[in-house]
Parts: sequence; structure tokens; C-alpha cells
Amino acid sequence: MSEHDPRDLVVIALSGVQRYITESRTTADAANASDIMARLATEAAIQLTGDGAELVIPARADPSAAPNRIVALTAAGNGADLARAAADRVRSECRAWTAHLFGASRDVPGFPEVMWTVAPAGTGGYADQWKTAQTALTARKRLRAFDYPERTGTRPCAVSPRWPSEKSPPPGVPRHERGSELSAGVWLKRRWHATPALPSTHSRGFPSTASIASTPFRARVLDAWTAPGVRGLVAELSAAARDVMGENRFRSLEGAVPALDRAGQDGLRQWFVRGAGWWVTPETWNADTLTHEYGIPGSPVDTGAVRRGRRATEELAEAVGADANPYYAVLAADLDGLGAHLSAAPVTRERHRRVSDRLGDLSRAHGRRVQVDHSGVTVYSGGDDLLAFLPAETALEAAQACRDEVDENPTTLSCAVLFAHQGSPLHTAIARSRELLVEAKGVPNKNAVAVGYITGSGARSHTVRSWSSDRVADALGTLRAFEPRTGGAAPTSEDRGLSPRLVNDLYAERAALTDLAASPHRKTYEAEVARLVLRHGGSARQARDLVNLGRSEYGESSHAPVPLAAARVAVFLRRQAW
Repeated sequence: MSEHDPRDLVVIALSGVQRYITESRTTADAANASDIMARLATEAAIQLTGDGAELVIPARADPSAAPNRIVALTAAGNGADLARAAADRVRSECRAWTAHLFGASRDVPGFPEVMWTVAPAGTGGYADQWKTAQTALTARKRLRAFDYPERTGTRPCAVSPRWPSEKSPPPGVPRHERGSELSAGVWLKRRWHATPALPSTHSRGFPSTASIASTPFRARVLDAWTAPGVRGLVAELSAAARDVMGENRFRSLEGAVPALDRAGQDGLRQWFVRGAGWWVTPETWNADTLTHEYGIPGSPVDTGAVRRGRRATEELAEAVGADANPYYAVLAADLDGLGAHLSAAPVTRERHRRVSDRLGDLSRAHGRRVQVDHSGVTVYSGGDDLLAFLPAETALEAAQACRDEVDENPTTLSCAVLFAHQGSPLHTAIARSRELLVEAKGVPNKNAVAVGYITGSGARSHTVRSWSSDRVADALGTLRAFEPRTGGAAPTSEDRGLSPRLVNDLYAERAALTDLAASPHRKTYEAEVARLVLRHGGSARQARDLVNLGRSEYGESSHAPVPLAAARVAVFLRRQAW
């Protein structure tokens, strides 16, 4: 674009994406919500290119890596008309999907919320137009569309209470879901993958949190499938699950974790891959819990089936020499200061296109790192941001791999890893991961990582620090302070893992340690931490690691520099992630 080829600069943004994804009861809801928003952004891009506009960000209309912001150049004087047409197409497509789902039109107030702005050709060159468009879009975001729903006589939606629930579910909803009080917008993401005419990426469903958490265990079982007794134990587990669930729900399989989706699997193996995730954990086999989920009022589930199922899971764990882990992890990541990077000189469409191409490369690379290398599943991977679910055993390695993939091109990457129990509310885990990501990006100069957990009972803690600093060169590796080293000869004091009881002493003496940590008593503080570490079976190296973790803490700062937060997280990781 030059003075001899003046064009309008159009910027279109979809608002509320994170909220729509976070307000999810299941992993399929979250993945479908992301897919819906990506499809809507793609519709805007398709409309613009069809009307003759030139895409800048993204470089092409691709729903697999569609950002929620579209930047395009149009003929001078056409920008507003083309932006309005693109926004109208987004809204009309969403209405059409909802109408197809219900068989009649349904209103979802304020959704999707599409914002757009145009920097006309006369504003100046591309750099001036970019600055004008960003300023206008920022101002537009301060104005909210107060599109309140009319009174419908129904209760608020159980998942997104800002919308009213529908009086009846859409056709084809399974019997056990028909009593759900959900709005049209939530029903759309609930049934997105299960309605053939809708353009879902996940037509075979999406794996549950339990399926993701148990992936390493089930991979071991599949590897030992031909070993004596293993297939028979899986058959017993399958029969017990069928007796508890009933035939209809037993046949309703979820999506497979890509790492387990192997070709040529027979019916029993297919069930183990797509239906057994919840059932391989012994704690699942609780008669009261299963009656609440699967029983008929006044009629509990078959307690004999419950006993058989529990016995099969225990014997299966013994056969493969491992237990199923009930914890999974949410990985949230975001490029640091991408907006500032795009606005830094030189601001040209060619440079913006190169950044857009780089984001596309990162989107694909992060997807491979999560799904191929670390047995997880991605909810979205746009290059500039990432949301994924992973087994607890591989989550920290996946976060490190995604950070290494970026390598400060175009900017640094901040991450949050939140470990959660498979039975805990999903929306809580996603929301908490986003909160931890905000804390990581609040570290001076950003480029940081937050690691936290929420146990099945609700206990939680987290720790935040730079990926690398003068005190801690490897933020994630140093959290292995409580992990015993294995292999080789008999363990020495340098090899033994710290006793988790150290956390109790740190908590009991936190006030005195905080006073000692202040100058001029720094050496005394370090000596006292070392005494506690040695008392609990640790080493001088582990004491130094804990001192440095405390002094580099940006998370639960009320205890810093006492390494209480880092110690709590490290103990959790020892028990559930390594």
C-alpha cells in the first residue's frame, strides 16, 4: 500500500471469547466453544476476502488457527461497508446454527459480540492507520452492548446465568441431559459436535478430564494388551461399567486422546480408548456416587457390579505396575506484549504478515508439542495463545516445550499450569488457570510461569516466577526439589527426596523465618532453612534451591521469601505429577 494505492484499514474483533470457553461444564463444551468462535472469525475473514479485501492478520481464512481479531485492507471508501457486512455475516451464521439445532430461531442476547473499526485511506500511511484503528478499537471496547434478555418465564441458564434457559432442549438430546436448564448459546456448544449439519471440528467428540488424566495408565495397558490376563481384566471392567451405566449411556463414547487413537483396534480396545477413562480409577467405584449419577430414583446401582469394577481396576493396576492418576492439568499460555510488538516500528503490512505467518507456525508447533509429544489435547492453539488439557505427568514438560518453541520469536511466552482433580468443576479449573496466567504476566518483564493446583477437596496453592533468573535458572526443573532421584547405586543424601513434612515446619516457623530473611540476618535465615532441610532428609543443594525459590517468588507473596508456596507445589508435584 502506498500513497498511489490508498486503502482503508479494517479491524474486526470478536469479544467474550474467553468467557464463552470458560463457562463450560465439560471438556467438549470448552472445545466446542473454541471451535464455534474460530468458525465465526473465519466467516468474517471469508466475507472480507469475498468482497475483495486483502487479509493481513490472519494471512488466510483458516478455522484451525483463527484469531479473534481480523485485520484487512479494502478499497478506499469501502471499509465501513465491508466491515459491517462481515459483522452481519458472523451474526447471521450464528443465528442459522442455533435455528438448525432447535428447528426454529432462538435468541442469544449479546452473542456473538462483534466490534469493528475502520481507519480510512486519508488517515495517512499504514502505520498511521494502524495507530488510529487500535485507538478506536480500544475506545470501542469500553462501550458494552447492554442487550438484556426479555423475561421468558424460565430460570437462568445453569452454566451461563446471564442468559435464560430454554423451555425445552433441542431434538436428539440424550435422555440423561433433557432436564438440563441451559440457554440456546450453551446448548449450541453442548450439541455442536453431535449435530451432523453443524461444521464441527470434533465430530467424534472430545476426551473428558478423566480420559486425559488416565492417558499414561491406559497407554501402559494397551502396550501390555497381550500379556496374560490383561485383556480379560479390561473385559471385566467393561462389563461392570455397562451394568452400572445402562446400555444406552455405555454405548455413548467420547472422543479419543490422539496419543491413544491407534488404528485397527477391536471393539473392546475401542471402548478402553474412548470410554474407560473414568472407570480405571478405583475411587470412581463408589456406590453412592454412581447411584447419584446413573441410578434410577429409589433404585441404587448394582453393588455387585461396583465391587467387580473396583476389583478389576485394582488388578489391572497390579498387572501393569502402575496406578491411574486422577489428576490432569490445564495449560494456558499467551505471548507477552504482542500488541506492543505489532505497534513497534517499522509498522508495515509486510511485517504484520510475517508475524501472522509466524503465529500460524507456532499454532501448528504447539499442537504437535501438546498432542503428539505429551499426550494431551488442545482446546485452541492460535500461535499467540494456547489452552490445552494434559495428563499430570507430562504437563510441565509440555509447558517448557511450548516456551522453547517460541524462542522469543516474535516475543516471549508466559504460561500457567493448573493441576486439578478429574472430578472437580471444569469451569473452576479453566478460570483458575487464566488467573494464574494473569499473575505470570504481572511479573516484571513478563516471560514467567505459574504452577498451581486444586485438590479434590478444594485445597489450593500456586507459585509464580520468571522462567529463568539470576536466582533460579530453571523455574520448572527447580520445583523437583522434593523428587527422589532414581537409578544407580544406593541413594546418597543428594539423591533422597525431601520429606513433605518440611512444609509443616516452614508453615509453623514462617513468621520467625520472615524476620530472619530481612537484612542483616540473611545468612542466618539461609542457615536455618538449611537446618530444616537437612532435618527432613534433604541436602545442601536442596536447601539452596528452596531459598532461591522463595526469593524469586511472585505468587503467594505474603510468605515470601519463605519458600512455603513453592514447597507446597513441589510436594504436590511429587505426589501427583512425577
